[in-house]
Amino acid sequence: MKIGFHALHNHRIPFQAVSDLGKSLHLEGFEICLSAKLLKPFSERSDFGFPYSVFSEPAGAADISAMLSLGGDGTLLDTLLFTLQNKIPLLGVNFGRMGFLPCIPDSSIMELASLLKQEIIPVEERAVLELESGGQLNPFSEFPFALNEVAIIKKETASMITIRTNVDGVFLNEYWGDGLIVSSPTGSTGYSLSCGGPILWPDSEAIVLTPISPHNLSMRPIVLSDKMEITLIPKGRSSKILVSMDSRSKSIPVNQPINIRKSSEKALFIKISPNGFPNTLREKLLWGKDIRN
Repeated sequence: MKIGFHALHNHRIPFQAVSDLGKSLHLEGFEICLSAKLLKPFSERSDFGFPYSVFSEPAGAADISAMLSLGGDGTLLDTLLFTLQNKIPLLGVNFGRMGFLPCIPDSSIMELASLLKQEIIPVEERAVLELESGGQLNPFSEFPFALNEVAIIKKETASMITIRTNVDGVFLNEYWGDGLIVSSPTGSTGYSLSCGGPILWPDSEAIVLTPISPHNLSMRPIVLSDKMEITLIPKGRSSKILVSMDSRSKSIPVNQPINIRKSSEKALFIKISPNGFPNTLREKLLWGKDIRN
């Protein structure tokens, strides 16, 4: 079985941690494949103590059986570029700060071998959003998927933008403010949450619309069925607005329709605990930590 490691080209991941994890899995009989981004900061120290191959494109990762993302949530979202369409189960090894997405702490990396050696690796599916840019050139055409959210955000600091919003072809609202977030259930604990959106259970069949700093305070977050298609038409004084899909962002012209729907693709995560999500909520949001409890 081939196990992939991916990390962004930063210096947060200790060389020794990669070496220890790779050696422990190699001794258990696994082949190790490292991403080119992970190797970049270690260009002068390539001897990890285990043999490995290298991948740099999604096609080069197609024969990987399971992928480990070394970092935080941002790294895990970047890892989806390799795993989503290859249908590779993914697990985060958390070297970051918050870590809401499925992960284990870096102190538990030695326990991974027994999990990965199971005949059938337990996985959970997460819904993914897909973007289409009004039949015109889609700036995200190479990878039009988002696990967390699609956000429409103003580029200029001074003026608001308006976003005409249709749901299944029916006019819903015209949002005035700094932007609008279209969130999946997984993304409900991300940007949407910081803007006052609700927390959804990961397997909820829903999509959340959360306004960013709305001009009219009656504009509240709304939960829609994930069977609906959402069309956004941004307008504003500036000629361009910013569209963000997870950790990637592009500028597009105003008045260009953006269609968002639930994708037929599913993100696969290695299931580490039946109580993973409630445990994460309690840990990250400090639920139950009140001294009155």
